[in-house]
Amino acid sequence: MHEIGFCEALLDAVEKRAAGRLVTHVKVRIGTWHHVAEPALAQGFELVSAGSVADGAAIELVTVPGDDFILESITVGDGDVPRDPR
Repeated sequence: MHEIGFCEALLDAVEKRAAGRLVTHVKVRIGTWHHVAEPALAQGFELVSAGSVADGAAIELVTVPGDDFILESITVGDGDVPRDPR
C-alpha cells in the first residue's frame, strides 16, 4: 500500500502548516499517475496521523491528471489554512 508513504509525507506538511493547532480536515491534490485509491489514502492517513494534531481529521482527495502531489489546504480549529503559494 504505497498510500502510506504519501500519508507520511502529507502528515509532515500538515503538522508544519498547522503549527500546533488541531486539524479537522485535509484536502490533497494527487495526480492519476500515482494510482492512489481514496479509501486506502483515508485508511493510511488515519493510521499515520494517530496521536498527532491531525488525529481524526477528514481527508479529501482531489484527483487530477498528471503527477501532482500537493497539500491543497487544511482546516484547523480557527478556520482554513490555504495552500502555501510558493
